[in-house]
Amino acid sequence: MLSHYSELREALLFTYAEMIRRGLNQGTAGNVSVRCPQIDRFLVTPSGMPLDVMTPDAMVLMDTQGEVIGEGKPSSEWRFHRDILAARPDVGAVVHTHSVAATALACLRQGIPAFHYMVAVAGGADIRCAPYALFGTQELSNAALEALENRKACLMANHGLIALEVTTRPGP
Repeated sequence: MLSHYSELREALLFTYAEMIRRGLNQGTAGNVSVRCPQIDRFLVTPSGMPLDVMTPDAMVLMDTQGEVIGEGKPSSEWRFHRDILAARPDVGAVVHTHSVAATALACLRQGIPAFHYMVAVAGGADIRCAPYALFGTQELSNAALEALENRKACLMANHGLIALEVTTRPGP
């Protein structure tokens, strides 16, 4: 399976490793996904796998129906990765972190106002906070999608942060 999207698999592993190296995640927390050249597929980091045993081949290939193609157990958050990539053709990658700072802010259950001009980098006048929903659920995915409308980042109440890599401009 490694031959399918090998460069994307390696990039996904590198990104996940960098998140841990930079302190954005600890242990097996957080996850990353990337859109595959075919619009109906994406790769996502595996569930509960420590970085020291993770390989590019461990990245899980999925379709837009939520089915695993090949082997592997996807991150428990695969739903919001799938739904974001399906709803946002301009997005090439989704990053979810449980960094201490983002999680602390998310526990306030409030968005981040435009206190600094860099907030605009997220695509709007603020960074919204999605209401609380249990991790891995469709309810959480729906809440994240709403908070990400016209944005490139959002907090998730009592949970963490989602950031998007926008690769193309949205349609007209």
